[in-house]
Formats: sequence, C-alpha cells, structure tokens
Amino acid sequence: MQNLTIKFAEILSLAMLATASALALRLVERLVAAGWHSYKFAGYSNHGHNNLSFNMGLIFSVLLAVTFAAALSAYILAKRLGAIRAAASSRWAMCIIVAVAVCYWLLGISALNTWR
Repeated sequence: MQNLTIKFAEILSLAMLATASALALRLVERLVAAGWHSYKFAGYSNHGHNNLSFNMGLIFSVLLAVTFAAALSAYILAKRLGAIRAAASSRWAMCIIVAVAVCYWLLGISALNTWR
C-alpha cells in the first residue's frame, strides 16, 4: 500500500511539473512575440507593442495559482511519505510557477505591452 501511495505522489508531482512547463510555454511565446515586435518595428512611433488581455491575464493567474496549490499539496504528500524524487519534482514545479507569474506580470507592466 505504501509503494502505491509513493507512486501516486511521483505521478502527481510529474504531472504538476508538466503543467507548470506547459504554462511556461505561454510566457515564452509572449516574450518571443514582444521581442520580435520590438525588433521589427524599431524606429516607428509605437514600436510595435505586444497586446495582452487583462482578463486573460487574470485567468492565467488563476490557473497558475491552482497549479501552485496542487504542486504544494503534492510536495507536502511527498515529504510526508519520504518520496525524494516526488518532492523535488513538485518543488521545481512551484519554482517554475512563481517565476512564470512574476515574468508574466512584469511583461504586462513593461513598455513592450499594451493592455486591451
């Protein structure tokens, strides 16, 4: 029974790591688009701003918060069971989620963005 619970914790942690990585791809796509717009329209009056929707930013933040809560739960479960790999995977997922949230909102307040 203990082995089955440890396997569940490992699968849950890897799922949270995969989810955090998938959400990070959205940020990478926006950063690449912002860099391309800045490069392509350099010298123009509006510099080719990147557009982010404020409502989509809130939905994205809620998704990040839910994923962070699930990763934290997986981390607590893994620590309780002594599953070292599962704890490390969920800790990495939490770090990725925090970094993505900070970078997303920093991109939102930067000069490369225009809210719509």
